[in-house]
Amino acid sequence: MTLDPRAVQIHTDGSAFRNPGHVSGCAVIVQYPEHLNREDEIIVDFGCPKSTNQRMELTACLEGLKWVRRNGPWDGVTCVLVVTDSQYVKGFIGLAPVWKRNGWRNRDGQPILNADLWDDLLKARAKAGIRVEFMWEEGKTTDIGKRVHKVAKAAAQRGGTDRDRDYRPGAFRRSMVKGGVAIPYPANGQVAIIWPYAKKPVSKGEERISFNMFDEVTQTYESKFYAFTTSLMAFDLHSWRCWRVQFDDNPKYPQILECKGEVAAPTQASGAARP
Repeated sequence: MTLDPRAVQIHTDGSAFRNPGHVSGCAVIVQYPEHLNREDEIIVDFGCPKSTNQRMELTACLEGLKWVRRNGPWDGVTCVLVVTDSQYVKGFIGLAPVWKRNGWRNRDGQPILNADLWDDLLKARAKAGIRVEFMWEEGKTTDIGKRVHKVAKAAAQRGGTDRDRDYRPGAFRRSMVKGGVAIPYPANGQVAIIWPYAKKPVSKGEERISFNMFDEVTQTYESKFYAFTTSLMAFDLHSWRCWRVQFDDNPKYPQILECKGEVAAPTQASGAARP
């Protein structure tokens, strides 16, 4: 991609120490176009006690655009280029306006994680007072990319007095299955046994549960899935225990409808587990 030589570039990075739910931080360095004859500046150095890597990547972009609104416009500057190394931001910045029109749900009806920050980011982009474009760049491949990564990592390790005010931590434990990421559960109305290892509030009264499947015959754990349920149901599905649950019949928006009781299970993974 050929960069606009008259753009103000804000290079962003987010970091979380022991992600998720621990000290986190983000940073932004502004790089001015040559005609302004100004040195690079660290414009965001944000450290907070608890957050996640994804939220810090969004916060870096958000705080950078707030700075643009306070400090721009600049003579001869055509646009602001937000440079991020986040695949999360890159992959979804174009979809965020669609999510907003859908009440912060995706096309399958699933609630969007971090909707508060996505909403704030869209508002900050609209209020920047100048055209804003987003660009993905692989992290630590340029001098400025290495610098902003170093500042963000230091912020994440120290924490600080800043706050991610809308962060709701949920609950996190180590999965019984190594590797891979949770995918939507192929719900078809079945009853199955799950071992929850993560709970994440996603909207008012609704949480996303990540879980391993438990096989009673082989006494083994396998796979990583997620489904949605009410906050009340999520409270009953304690981590580190197995539960027999009833699913709905919508694989695009899997939901746990009923908990039928606890199931005795080993507290350590055994046998052949697969991601």
